[in-house]
Amino acid sequence: MRLAAALAALALMLMLAACGPNVSRANYDKISEGMKEDQVKAILGVATESRSSAVKAEDTVFTSTQTKWRNDKGTIVVLFLNGEVQQKIFYEPGAEPPPVPRG
Repeated sequence: MRLAAALAALALMLMLAACGPNVSRANYDKISEGMKEDQVKAILGVATESRSSAVKAEDTVFTSTQTKWRNDKGTIVVLFLNGEVQQKIFYEPGAEPPPVPRG
């Protein structure tokens, strides 16, 4: 039973990936704090861009990933900490702030 569910989830992810980012206010509302990264990708499809970093503190490694999905309906930015949603932002089309210059 678990194998069938995993295969169904994989098939759904592949179908969504073929469609590009699935950005909408309704899909943004489906994302909640603590969701796993693969669950978010199953909702939104292939990300437009993603940046990751890792920090080691004693024997623990913390990973932070900022992932962005963009289409003509808007932009969704999700911050993941260790693979789980910590923060999410929705921008209406044309309302996204300009990128921060890198030094």
